Amino acid sequence: METENILGVSEFNELINAHLGLLGEVVVQGEISEIKVSQNKWIFGSIKDESAALEIFGMIYQLGNISQFEAGMVVKIYGTPRLYEKTGKFSIFINRIMPVGEGSLRIAFEKLRDQLTKEGLFEISRKRPIPQFPSTIGLITAEDSQAYQDFIKILSKRMGGIKIYFYPVSVQGKESPNSINEGIQYLNNYFPTLDLIVLTRGGGSLEDLIGFNNEAVVRQIFGSKIPIVSAIGHEGDWSLTDLVADLRASTPSNAAELIVPDRNMIDEIINSIVQKSKQNLMYQIQTKNNQAELMIEKLNSNIRLLIHEMKQLIAQFGDLSSRISEKIVQLKDRGLSLIRILSNLNPQTILQRGFSITTTDDGKIIKSINELKNQDIMKTTLKDGKISSIVKAIHK
Repeated sequence: METENILGVSEFNELINAHLGLLGEVVVQGEISEIKVSQNKWIFGSIKDESAALEIFGMIYQLGNISQFEAGMVVKIYGTPRLYEKTGKFSIFINRIMPVGEGSLRIAFEKLRDQLTKEGLFEISRKRPIPQFPSTIGLITAEDSQAYQDFIKILSKRMGGIKIYFYPVSVQGKESPNSINEGIQYLNNYFPTLDLIVLTRGGGSLEDLIGFNNEAVVRQIFGSKIPIVSAIGHEGDWSLTDLVADLRASTPSNAAELIVPDRNMIDEIINSIVQKSKQNLMYQIQTKNNQAELMIEKLNSNIRLLIHEMKQLIAQFGDLSSRISEKIVQLKDRGLSLIRILSNLNPQTILQRGFSITTTDDGKIIKSINELKNQDIMKTTLKDGKISSIVKAIHK
């Protein structure tokens, strides 16, 4: 009799889980029936197709922004099948979730765009200026792609001498977001002095451009220390990287046209500036010459006027000199006459002519006999000396 290999429930569930783990990551596509978040940590829900449903489970920190997904959207679930051993409930543990189809992608795009707009990531005021004449450029795109060739071709035609730091990335598929983020991080970390970074690829559907509508990529561009130019798709295509970038170009070729000026145009501008500067210099020289000639003429006129006035002053000074000489002669004659008069009035001169002067003993000149009385002492001054005498008698 054969022995039955009986397993306990937990043992069975553990065995099944071990076998499921051997499958590794699987990709399942379906329509979201339900999706909800618990305690802002876990995601629960289910997806379905026409004939079956499948439980899904994930963790917020791994999946990022789950709010862009809603019931009715078709999605791809990248995850690991598992059996929850306590309940025996089968589900897929989500590693990555991506919308599928134009409708789902459009809904996810618009919801994420609206959310990031409210957060201010697309504000014009926060965008950094692009250098007018960059000399070092970081280029992030697919290696050997048409976008790479178009950008390099136009850049070379417009301006030479620019150093390109190229970082090849995956621009399509599930690895695209991580690849792009790694490129931006690498250039920021190892070449922080780059003038700008160009992120570019050719056109495609919303599904093709999913890496450029990824929240993590948008936030990576927002946080870049180096200005970023986004050139994704064709003229009418707009991605979230276009909205968050410091400058949006419609195509890879347009990106090259926007960030570097055309050398021929620069030559024309320089020639125009040189010509205008030359004309302006000649005008300034002619103006200064005219001003100098006017100043010289005015100076000559002032000199002639000064000479004329000096001649008049010299002539006037000659007349004045003659009059002064006459006045001096007149004053000399009058002075001599006055000297003679004063000499004649000098008491000493009068005494020389035989006159005398009589004074009281204290020096007062006696003019009348009434000024004297007997016994008064008086003094008489003659030309050759003085005589003292006493009054004996007064006769009137």
